[in-house]
Amino acid sequence: MKVERVERVEDIDFEGLLKEGYTCFFFDFDNTLVPWKESKLEESKRRLLIELAKKARVVVVSNGKPRKVDLPVMFIWRAGKPFSLKLWRFLKKEKIDPKRCVMIGDQIFTDVLTGKIFGFRVIKVEPISAKEFFGTKILRFFEKILEGKVR
Repeated sequence: MKVERVERVEDIDFEGLLKEGYTCFFFDFDNTLVPWKESKLEESKRRLLIELAKKARVVVVSNGKPRKVDLPVMFIWRAGKPFSLKLWRFLKKEKIDPKRCVMIGDQIFTDVLTGKIFGFRVIKVEPISAKEFFGTKILRFFEKILEGKVR
């Protein structure tokens, strides 16, 4: 399973992706855009998403509970990744071609798998913070096994 990797969201070449014909960008929220359980984006990420939303569709897809976020993009909360019925319905309703979509997130078993299941291009970022949900910490252990990083 080919997955592109970058350190952080700001390292992604969005202009290049737009030139390649990608028109929809799905972002995980916790530990991709903000530290876990927080709502306030760093100004650089906020500006990046606002500028990108002027050129393409930007959707935040999170398994987390709804939070108040000062960002003029669509949010799909409690998405149920990786087998997200909410995301599937959104794609069908909006008639979005999965081949023109990019999924960006920090977890293999939710974000990366979601992108692969739906046929999106996938870019994995490093988690912003080590602080996260207990269940996520367990999944991180299995991610390390998959990536051959457990010794």
